[in-house]
Amino acid sequence: MFSDAGFSDAKFSDAGAKNTHRNAAQARTPWSPGGVSMNREVRTQVKLPTPQRDGGTESSDRGGFAEGSGRLNHRWLASIRCNFRRALTISSLTMAMALSVSSSAYAAAFTLAGPLAITGSEAGNPGVIGTLLPVGLPSSLSDTIALSTGDTSFLTNDVVVFALSLSVASAAVDEIGLGANSVPILPNPVGAGSFNAGGTEAPQAVTVGTFTTLKAAFDYAATNLTAGETTQNLFVTYSPAGSALSIGNTVNISISSGTNFTVQTTLVPEPSTALLVGAGLMGLGLRRRSLR
Repeated sequence: MFSDAGFSDAKFSDAGAKNTHRNAAQARTPWSPGGVSMNREVRTQVKLPTPQRDGGTESSDRGGFAEGSGRLNHRWLASIRCNFRRALTISSLTMAMALSVSSSAYAAAFTLAGPLAITGSEAGNPGVIGTLLPVGLPSSLSDTIALSTGDTSFLTNDVVVFALSLSVASAAVDEIGLGANSVPILPNPVGAGSFNAGGTEAPQAVTVGTFTTLKAAFDYAATNLTAGETTQNLFVTYSPAGSALSIGNTVNISISSGTNFTVQTTLVPEPSTALLVGAGLMGLGLRRRSLR
């Protein structure tokens, strides 16, 4: 027989073991492999991981979807705007180039690719020193014509404009000529003249060797172009308009000081159009860079 005291001691011992087991179970973390239960207090403190997105945290699946859709719409609209601006830049550039080569107002206008130094060391040069100068266009075409011969219409003919400035140590010049080269046929000059602009020295006469010498000649024989002087802006017209000349054509410029010698350079569009084309290309490059 068991005594009541013994039974009581056994009963309390069993209760103590159960409490000890319960406490041990509660002490385990909810995520531990051996965890079998989790009390209400621990359960309420557990935080589930929240999905992350670039630029913020989604509060719910619906909110995340709305945010993603908004971002996609924003990127789509930005892409449309960039493509529109690029198309507008290309259109402007194309129009500028078309106007520079086949303008209905002035046909095609050209000048020298840059200042060309005459050093005195050229073959056959008897001592002429100076610079052949490009001339700004198309503004110069509205200047008053001082002297001309042949067909000087800037509506129906291509035109080349240039000038010559002599250094203070230069020999005098009595004639200047210009003839353009082209492949396969040499362009035909149809007129020439000088403007009341640029330097102060006007030629005494102008001739055009249509279908003969294929060059225009500016005569300074009666009153030589002397050291330190600059010619007026000189021009030569070519037919047909829009096709007689093109960018990069070579021009031969003959200079006479008792004897002739020749130098060569190339043609470019008028500086104002070149700047416009350059600006259009720069804008296109910046647009492409922004898209990246």
